[in-house]
Amino acid sequence: MKRALAVMGLALLLLAGCSTKMSYYFLDWAIEWELDDYVDLNRDQQKQFDAVLDEFIDWHRREELPRYVAQLESIKQQMQSGTLTPAAWAEEVNYAQSHWFRLFEHVFEGILPIVQSLSDEQVSGIIEQLRKEEAKLVAEYAGKTQEELIADSDERLTERAEKWIGKLSDKQKAMIHASNTSRLSTLDMWLEYRHEWLRQFETALNQRADTPLLRSRLQLLMTAPQTLKSEKHQQAVRENSENFGRLVMSIYRDLSDKQSKKLWHEYDALTKDLAELANEPD
Repeated sequence: MKRALAVMGLALLLLAGCSTKMSYYFLDWAIEWELDDYVDLNRDQQKQFDAVLDEFIDWHRREELPRYVAQLESIKQQMQSGTLTPAAWAEEVNYAQSHWFRLFEHVFEGILPIVQSLSDEQVSGIIEQLRKEEAKLVAEYAGKTQEELIADSDERLTERAEKWIGKLSDKQKAMIHASNTSRLSTLDMWLEYRHEWLRQFETALNQRADTPLLRSRLQLLMTAPQTLKSEKHQQAVRENSENFGRLVMSIYRDLSDKQSKKLWHEYDALTKDLAELANEPD
């Protein structure tokens, strides 16, 4: 259930393929597919969920896609004018996260009765799957040296950047490495936070018969999860976000003409597709 909601919140990730419009048309299928990894709904639950999903996608297209377009246009303007500061980038990240909060708030009343109707067996299956994912993350990251973590991050960022701007120069790769080297380490705090989130999520599901308690716990976990992070963790996340903003602008200022052309071709195509989707008639 949590993953299905997360897919809603991260819908843009589904739009990063070769066809934004086609991906969006299959968004309902993708959410259903993700949900199946966590729980098998009975007939009544599935009917309720389908109704929530249909309404959500219609609302998301009309109300949320224009917000994404506006943010993309704002970031472009700041980048091209050279006014995108590290602090401004961090604020853009915070604003992007607020998109998720609105999504949860919109579907909350429709999802709540489905959560309350879950059987003990369904809840156990959800928690078991989430625990498996947590164990997989711990196995993947825990025990790695800082050098190994930096190398992994270098590889991921290089791959992502090349999807947008093409092959990176050695200088640009060095920028990524320098940025990752200067990042504050948050791995242990992040794993601890995820563990606490899962603990409280399990508690919420196990006490789902208490509607006020379930409501307050889920709203906290879905719309204010940062409150589960220590002040040190939150500050480190903010500093790392600003650090990434500096990297974005450093690479942007170093783009070749060919890279710049590819960047804005990809960027404008995404913005255009989202705008056209938002304006399609019902």
